[in-house]
Amino acid sequence: MINIKRLSELLGYLYDMQGLQCSIHEPDGREIYSSKARSRYCDLVCAAEGGYARCLACDRTGIQTAIQQKKPYQYRCHAGAIDTAIPVMISGEAQVVILFGQLLDDSGVQQQWEQAKARVAWYPNQEELRQAFYSLPRMSQREIKACYELVNACVSETRMELLTALDAPGNVQKLEWYIANHYSQPLSLSGIARALNMSVSRLCDLASGMGPDTTVMRLVTARRMAAAQSLLANSDHSIREVASRVGIPDYNYFSKVFKKETGQTPSAWRRQQRTASGKQVQQQL
Repeated sequence: MINIKRLSELLGYLYDMQGLQCSIHEPDGREIYSSKARSRYCDLVCAAEGGYARCLACDRTGIQTAIQQKKPYQYRCHAGAIDTAIPVMISGEAQVVILFGQLLDDSGVQQQWEQAKARVAWYPNQEELRQAFYSLPRMSQREIKACYELVNACVSETRMELLTALDAPGNVQKLEWYIANHYSQPLSLSGIARALNMSVSRLCDLASGMGPDTTVMRLVTARRMAAAQSLLANSDHSIREVASRVGIPDYNYFSKVFKKETGQTPSAWRRQQRTASGKQVQQQL
């Protein structure tokens, strides 16, 4: 569902302009794109006996952690360099994961090397490796965060291409499609506006044009309540689990919203539905 070709092109531009090394991976860790060959430091590590296997295992761990957390994950790799894994999530599922890094922060290089040296004590030529380590690019945490934002901007463009392809009719349909596919996730006005590539005020105007007293968050609530009613009527999930499945992990808040929307608590609504269903079965018999 992600336009890998376009995403690869954009990440390639990032390398051309910023020297930022990025790669795209399947959720299982398989690399499907890399903007450049590895740094000399990583080349040396990978070329040594067992080094590549260590790198592969480290990448996979970073990728899986980012997917589990559903957010960017910054970490020191097995050889002491800084990497960041960014999961590209669509409808709650990771489509691909972007890795960038092979760099150091702006603290003392000697201090970072002392920490890294313990991780690569197995490497045969420590002086050769130290020199390569010192040549890794250095960035402040602010600069690393800026790199993440640039990568995220590339991802956002490919997301919008997907939305445009699926929802050519217009912005109202895009909004309805987005809510229908993301209601189970934490949603905010700013997040939805960013996903649909529009300002918050434009998003609010779009919702208000759909009917009297209609707001974006009311649309989200209505979709969540519809999903909750379906789960209550057709499953044996607990009320707490239903709440979590429709994007409202706070059980008490879910019950309050559900009662406001339906006039009944979730438990009372479920009992009424099952009683009515039982009567219909008896009438048919």
